[in-house]
Amino acid sequence: MPSTTAIVLINSLEVGGAERAVQAAVAELRRRHRQVHLVCLEPPTAAPALPFRALSRMRGSAGGFVKLAALPVLALRLSRFVSAVDADVVMSHLFRANFVNVLARQWGGSRHRVILVNHTRLSRLRTEGLQGRINWALSRWLYPRADVVASVSTGAAAESARLLGLGERAVVLHDPIEAATAGTEASATPEQPGILVCMGRMVALKRFQDAICAFARLAARRPGLRLRLVGDGPQRTALEQLAARLAVADRVDFLGTVDNPGGLLAGSAAFISSSETEGFGMAIVEALAAGVPVVASDCAFGPREILSPGSDPSRLLEAEADFEVAEFGLLYPVGSVDALERALWRILCDDRLRAGLSRGGPSRAADFSVTRAGNEYERLLFRAEAP
Repeated sequence: MPSTTAIVLINSLEVGGAERAVQAAVAELRRRHRQVHLVCLEPPTAAPALPFRALSRMRGSAGGFVKLAALPVLALRLSRFVSAVDADVVMSHLFRANFVNVLARQWGGSRHRVILVNHTRLSRLRTEGLQGRINWALSRWLYPRADVVASVSTGAAAESARLLGLGERAVVLHDPIEAATAGTEASATPEQPGILVCMGRMVALKRFQDAICAFARLAARRPGLRLRLVGDGPQRTALEQLAARLAVADRVDFLGTVDNPGGLLAGSAAFISSSETEGFGMAIVEALAAGVPVVASDCAFGPREILSPGSDPSRLLEAEADFEVAEFGLLYPVGSVDALERALWRILCDDRLRAGLSRGGPSRAADFSVTRAGNEYERLLFRAEAP
């Protein structure tokens, strides 16, 4: 039997959780001597470590309607590339790549197996303006035409199955995390008890303002405490202004995009994930791998699944609830600055709790290691040949 050839497709290879996950997965599959082509819809601004092919010269900054109009052209180009490399399966990540993947088979005449990977909570699209509603309409039309729709968390997979009528075609495919590397960094980095870290794209859904507000309250009680914000995005200026209004601008470090965030995480007193919604929570696992205690909003989906694996991932804290001490971190109600402040104070003051979470984090992160996730990628992409 001839070996399977796979294509892994994503919008771009800029800095982001999905982009890091895709590159880690492709690198792992190539280490296993699998035939995998990495393809993106548009070229990255900086060349990634892995060889790739871009289907266009379009920049990521192009407008939403330009990108929408380009979908049929990109689908035809993908179909031609599928034929050129004789690919059997295309796994795509993120909305536009997923739409192109389905359209390449529907309109391009390709017969490849279609696997879509969903990195978010689909239901949020209906409340996110015109672009969100367009993505929702296209998802309802195209996702059910795929052979498999994988989601990066159990909750997201259950929701997509329910909303789109996918049945058994909805599966879970966790993001791969370079846990071994982060764990090594953690063991080699001295503790930084006065550092709190937040990481992610600075957009409204991440609710970085909650972390800044909670930090401002704690800063009055902890003179040496600092907050590091890793990432960039359209809300950065507003967040900088908020820190200035709260008189903590000199203690909040806006570090921008960082190639190796693990080095900044290691040794910190706590990692804060303040998101309104998540597809999974890759940064949470990276913090666990680095041995950093995590305080996360109990949002749909991901944080509860990661930090409290024995609980029901659909059971989320009510807005009025206090924080919850889970097996691998602390959870607090989305948007509750009061609960976030109390949870962080508990971490800062309770040496035994902080040490226990720090010790337990790497073991939980190992559940999402590149090796384990690589096995799942291998089973999906190379089902007839998987070990």
